[in-house]
Amino acid sequence: MRACVDWLLAGTHPEPDEIRKDLLHQRASKTKTLAVAIFASLLTATIAVALTGAQWAYAWLAAEVLLGITRVYLMMKDVAKAKAAQLTGTTIAPIWAGLASAILISAGCFKCVTSGVLPLILLAGIGIANLVGGISSRNAGTPRYGALLICILTLPFAVATILSPIPYMFLVGVQTPLYTVGMIFLLLENHKVLLDLHRSELSNRQMAHHDLLTGLPNRAQNLKLFGELLAGPAPDTTSPKSKLTVFCLDLDGFKAVNDGFGHATGDAVLVAVAERLRASVREVDFACRLGGDEFVILLPDLTDDEAVSIARRVISRVSEPFAFAPAARIGVSIGIAAAPRDGVTADELLSAADRALYEAKRHGKGGFVIHAPCVENVSLAPAMDAQGEVAVLAR
Repeated sequence: MRACVDWLLAGTHPEPDEIRKDLLHQRASKTKTLAVAIFASLLTATIAVALTGAQWAYAWLAAEVLLGITRVYLMMKDVAKAKAAQLTGTTIAPIWAGLASAILISAGCFKCVTSGVLPLILLAGIGIANLVGGISSRNAGTPRYGALLICILTLPFAVATILSPIPYMFLVGVQTPLYTVGMIFLLLENHKVLLDLHRSELSNRQMAHHDLLTGLPNRAQNLKLFGELLAGPAPDTTSPKSKLTVFCLDLDGFKAVNDGFGHATGDAVLVAVAERLRASVREVDFACRLGGDEFVILLPDLTDDEAVSIARRVISRVSEPFAFAPAARIGVSIGIAAAPRDGVTADELLSAADRALYEAKRHGKGGFVIHAPCVENVSLAPAMDAQGEVAVLAR
């Protein structure tokens, strides 16, 4: 069932999840068109009761009232979710409610035609045209679903008018399928315009928050991620994990590669390094490029031992030869700081990690330093382990 709904709500081409969510949200936000559609269908059913007094008209009106209340409730629920920034997709209930409403209106308009009351037939045709126009706008983000609703509304009406004994009424039925095709084409055009708009917005967001060369989050996005990660819940006080661990990275020998092999090779090296950084960290971690050959990695909920393991892996991966330029060899030095041990703000953590990075480069590069606060009046004095890696920077 869910797979069927997902297919109905899909666009004409596969799109990133972010664009799909925007399109679904656009559909849920069209509250005015939904309100007009509910009112129009209630009005048509009420007039059918007044002109015919038939049981089917009363049943239609009662069903429209119940379904209208249900759709308004579901609409208010979706709007509340959107305002709370919790809308990650769409629920099944509004989709089935929309289909049920289209079937109900279609059946009611079919009965309007078979009643033989000419004013009621005209009113049913106008009502369907009004609803189809709203569908082509409200469901522009979900063209398959919109096209299905249009067909449900128009085709039974066309059949009823073709079979009607009223003279020349069949002409309306002959023309209705052409109207249906035209409105579906309009729906697809609206979908294309809406899709282009959301693609442009996504591209602008990408350029504003990501580095154009490597695709990594840039300095602005890095600060935003800092705020989000630091605002999250802290680990249990008995846990050895830090709330947030920060790696400051600087490539060793990059200037020589850039000068000796050319800027094109230098750019290719940066792109390759970005890929290696992504591959070296966990899915919950964020590798960012601040500019030049400076990178930052944000790692939530990490112990010092885990940080050391990841730092060693990063150093090993980055120093591997590049297939496109085997002679272009670089390394990386890393300074490590952790919250709340070394600070509780982005500036404090970056400053601590930067000091640790300076010491790592001062002691031979290609290593890492873990910044750790110590007693007062102790100068910067990194301790070296047996492998030549700088393990702790005392302050």
